[in-house]
Amino acid sequence: MKTNWLITAAAAAALAANGAACAGSLSPKELDPLVKAGRVLPLDRLMDAALLEHEGGHIKDGGIKETKGGYIYEVEVTDRKGEDWDMAIDATTGALLKDEKD
Repeated sequence: MKTNWLITAAAAAALAANGAACAGSLSPKELDPLVKAGRVLPLDRLMDAALLEHEGGHIKDGGIKETKGGYIYEVEVTDRKGEDWDMAIDATTGALLKDEKD
């Protein structure tokens, strides 16, 4: 379990360092118990899920938000052509909920 926390903290720190934390997103301190309880996937796995859809792209902005139905990873990805995509991924299952060209 300690590894999940370290991965989550490292991924959150990387997003924060790049200015990629969405307003209203959960903080690493809020995410840690959710990851440990299995209610939210580690942030690095959610980032990988987003990049699987746009291979060769990079994450421009993203964060996990709590909704009435659970937790959603909202992320903006820039693909290898330089086009931006707004995505939403279920933070519990990793299922793609939205993938729209910006």
